[in-house]
Amino acid sequence: MPPKVFISHASEDKDRFVLDFASRLRAHGIDAWLDRWEMLPGDSLVDELFEEGLHSATAVVVVLSTNSVDKPWVREELNAAFVKHVDSGTKLIPVVVDDCRVPECRSA
Repeated sequence: MPPKVFISHASEDKDRFVLDFASRLRAHGIDAWLDRWEMLPGDSLVDELFEEGLHSATAVVVVLSTNSVDKPWVREELNAAFVKHVDSGTKLIPVVVDDCRVPECRSA
């Protein structure tokens, strides 16, 4: 079974970086979970992201950019990924695409 990687990102970064990156991961045998590929109209955002995407991931890639570092959804995904990392050893992989500050994980 190929490793499953959840990709957390800002929507503004999807066309400029994330789609190509996720396609390359898939081309190399990694099951990249990307909202555009996995979600259908009417799907529950919370259920799909947190129950399907993050829950089943063996690694979480957080794309850090000037767009993503202040996005509430990226922050929530980062926090959930950090908890999963502590609880079960899931890999947490930052990919820095811009000169930006790297956020710290913090509890709610």
